[in-house]
Amino acid sequence: MKVAKEEIVVAARELFRERGYAGASMQDLADRVGLRKASLYMRFPNKEALVPEVLDLTLRETLSRPDMDDRPWNVAYEALVRAIAADLSDRKRCVGLHLAYGVGDDTPVAKEAVRAFFQSLRDRLGGILARAMPRERAETVASDALIRLEGATLLTAVFDDTEAMERVVRTVVFDAAEAARRAMRRASDGKPSKSRPTA
Repeated sequence: MKVAKEEIVVAARELFRERGYAGASMQDLADRVGLRKASLYMRFPNKEALVPEVLDLTLRETLSRPDMDDRPWNVAYEALVRAIAADLSDRKRCVGLHLAYGVGDDTPVAKEAVRAFFQSLRDRLGGILARAMPRERAETVASDALIRLEGATLLTAVFDDTEAMERVVRTVVFDAAEAARRAMRRASDGKPSKSRPTA
């Protein structure tokens, strides 16, 4: 049976979402895609090798919006926040966060892939925000947005609170607009921009 690489990666992603890194096995994956375990090992030498592929696929799906840079910053930011939120809501959990709690120093390739995944999301959000505020502040706002979106995923998964994600999206978008307004006021007042988070 011929199974495409992407089909294996998609199946691995679902296993990681369902069972976490420790709970998913190569045998489970082989069974899911209809391969013998030996055939699976010919494509991926171990479970850890799947993690970068899974996260790369997830990033490509989430960030594949070529027109993002041509839009006003606030429109582009909301579109990206909503893309991230939609992926989290559809699946009721974040594969990156699920993997973050399952990999460690004994799985350095997987650990680095998880770090790079969240760094990419933060960098993309921060890059959009930096069009409207100082870079340091943009990074803080982007980090806070990711924290809130991940938290809403928890409420969705545990309490089936489907409204939580929409509330968080609205809050994250509002907070970015407020940070941009403060940055613009400081610039028009001739004051140096402060990047510290406000209370």
